[in-house]
Amino acid sequence: MLKLVGLSGSLRPGSHSTAALRAGLRIAAESGAATELLDLRELNLPVYLPDLALEDYPAEAQGAISRLVAAFRSADVMLWATPTYHGCMSGALKNAIDYMQLLARDSAPYLQGRAVGLVALATPAPLGNMADCVTELRAWLAPTRVTLTANDFSPEGTLTSESGNRRLTRVVTELLGFHRALR
Repeated sequence: MLKLVGLSGSLRPGSHSTAALRAGLRIAAESGAATELLDLRELNLPVYLPDLALEDYPAEAQGAISRLVAAFRSADVMLWATPTYHGCMSGALKNAIDYMQLLARDSAPYLQGRAVGLVALATPAPLGNMADCVTELRAWLAPTRVTLTANDFSPEGTLTSESGNRRLTRVVTELLGFHRALR
């Protein structure tokens, strides 16, 4: 079964980035995909250190890093979402992406042969940097990129905007279609 992994770049409780991913994962599940959410707030990853192997990180961090890397490896497609911080993706998201270095020696290194969709909150400013990461990781970039604002969500954090849901559905459909076309 096709698996979509969502990577949330926010550490904020009640994050709109995470809410957008939950909506995207729901859309994917309704289309028959398996889904997994990587909420960086819950994972509480240490800063990536390029000279360390997984077993060199503190014991209390190894479980979260292992879960992250296992999800990266199991993803057929990914959806990344981030708040906009000073015109860029969040540091938490970039840190998580840096852990993909642990996939460098895989038979299909990094995210080779997979597709990634992008969601930014507040402004589209981080989308360019995120797209650069996607291509550096040897993945394909979904053509639709989604920008949402706080106005697209209910006070409870549900994505309620018709246009936001339509664009999110479009990017998820592109991701699922990309994978199915490859297989």
